[in-house]
Amino acid sequence: MRKTTVWLLCLGGAAALAGCSQQTLSSAQHDVQHDITVANQAAKKAAAAARPQLKKAGLGAQVAAALQAADVHGVRVDAGPDGVTLVGRVDSPADKARAVHIAQDTLGPGKVVRSRIVVGGQ
Repeated sequence: MRKTTVWLLCLGGAAALAGCSQQTLSSAQHDVQHDITVANQAAKKAAAAARPQLKKAGLGAQVAAALQAADVHGVRVDAGPDGVTLVGRVDSPADKARAVHIAQDTLGPGKVVRSRIVVGGQ
């Protein structure tokens, strides 16, 4: 009788621990799912915040590459949200006009090209 009672108590304790353990696993799984959701939301928010900066950098890189491909030297490209600003020094008015024209063609309509290019001198 005593053996049976001890056995039943052990069995009941094991059942209680198993239920507690399952509850702990369920709670942990819920916490992980919540953390994943929060991390995804944070990643989307960060991507949305970075998108304008990446787009701006992309515009500047496109114009700089086009100027380099056209062998235009001495001009730096500063990118902004609405277009680019060309800054630097060139040898002739024709070089200045060419740099602005290349930038406008590269950016396309709806984007602004500002020129702070100086002709000649040191």
